[in-house]
Amino acid sequence: MNCLPELREQLVTAASRLQSTPSCDAEPEPRAAAPRRRRRRLRTSRRVLALSVGFTLLVAAVALAAAGVFSEGTALGPETAASAGEREGIALPGTSRLLPLSTPDPEGGLPWGVRVSPTTRGLTCLSVGRLDYATVGVLGQDGAFADDGRFHPLSPNYFEPLGCAVTDADGHAFVNVALRQLPASGLWAQTPADGGCQAAPPPVRDAAPEQLHTTAAPPATCPAADVREAFFGILGPDAKTITYHVPGGGTQTTPLLAPDGAYLLVFREGTIPVNPLGNGSTGGPGLAAGEIAAVTYADGNTCRVPTESLVESCSPVGYIPQKGTATPPRELATTAHVRLREANRYCTTGHITLPCEGTPPPDSKPIPSPPGQADQQQQVLAEISFRAPVAVTSSRAFYEAAISYGHVCKDNGAGAEDPTDYNIRAGQLVTITFLIPRSCAGPVSGTVQYVQADGAATATPVVGLPGQAKPVTIAQFRLQVP
Repeated sequence: MNCLPELREQLVTAASRLQSTPSCDAEPEPRAAAPRRRRRRLRTSRRVLALSVGFTLLVAAVALAAAGVFSEGTALGPETAASAGEREGIALPGTSRLLPLSTPDPEGGLPWGVRVSPTTRGLTCLSVGRLDYATVGVLGQDGAFADDGRFHPLSPNYFEPLGCAVTDADGHAFVNVALRQLPASGLWAQTPADGGCQAAPPPVRDAAPEQLHTTAAPPATCPAADVREAFFGILGPDAKTITYHVPGGGTQTTPLLAPDGAYLLVFREGTIPVNPLGNGSTGGPGLAAGEIAAVTYADGNTCRVPTESLVESCSPVGYIPQKGTATPPRELATTAHVRLREANRYCTTGHITLPCEGTPPPDSKPIPSPPGQADQQQQVLAEISFRAPVAVTSSRAFYEAAISYGHVCKDNGAGAEDPTDYNIRAGQLVTITFLIPRSCAGPVSGTVQYVQADGAATATPVVGLPGQAKPVTIAQFRLQVP
């Protein structure tokens, strides 16, 4: 584990003792007459001792400051203000814990760690970062926080992308995350306020002119030596070891941290094989082809991850379902109302999309125009409203609209639209919105569905992902795109 915090405390204690020592030049209380030469030697010895201690403290302070860990900077919070009843929710007070994992960085400096946080929406969320001050955070380097050289702790409600999963009845969660092209600072999701660099993008071939044009200044490119790949997750209490690929070829097996079945691996970018059929990343309860090669469980069984696959493997072992996840379909019937709205610009509030001509409404953000279009007049907004037949109190359930076109539409196809990701009261009016290209003019039909998580699932509300029960249709609708 990192011993720098203890060294920091020792330095502070030593400095305090030094300050409480009488001045080296002050005359001591006279006990008896002493030769002048002896008093001179005593003052000289005290000066030498003080200079020695001071120099030691200075050297240690410089060393710590050079490592970027001597001072603590402002905390890094989520881009969108956290809410107890929306998205991931907020961390339950007093439940967040730093896992006793300390993985060294490939280039040295502070190690990496993982924090686990149960939330108000029934999730368990992971946060990864550089390790110091008994927590995880971001370093002020690689453009992050203006390269201030400070340690910026992650706020209690800052969660990694795809790093949340539903918590089972025994308090366990199952989630695996792979963050590629991660700056060594630890700052994954950069914002203009936080700064930060990004890995050099791959060359774009045969791109359309509108894809190459952008008005926003691109982030700075990270030095190649400052780009990492971080693989971390929790595989549950039954998982005992993982076998993973190591730089240069070959594999290595290591025990998982009990009782979570936790692991954390950090490498330099480009040193680990990538799944040829994908990017080798994962963000769910299972493992995608990439870094992890196999998982061994308490009963002796071993699950081996295919080297080339788009389907997650090694399904969670030991998940205990929550009670009351089955609701009879006859209790869920409701009526859906449809409205089409046209505008030149649209905004989003996080829950719904709405027209916004001129100044965006409060707490909303403009939606970027489609590539090659100056505005969004080539789209029409569909609003589907209904009364929720049952309450949604956590991320274990959500409502969603599934649509299909009665004609060929090259710009769109059948699929699910804007699932709810917030708590809903029984009987509450719920609106689901989605944009339809005018090139898809014609009849559109759809259903409103209620979906529950009956197994290990992610926080992402998408019908068909692992761990979700069969959707229950609660209403049907039709609309005509002009």
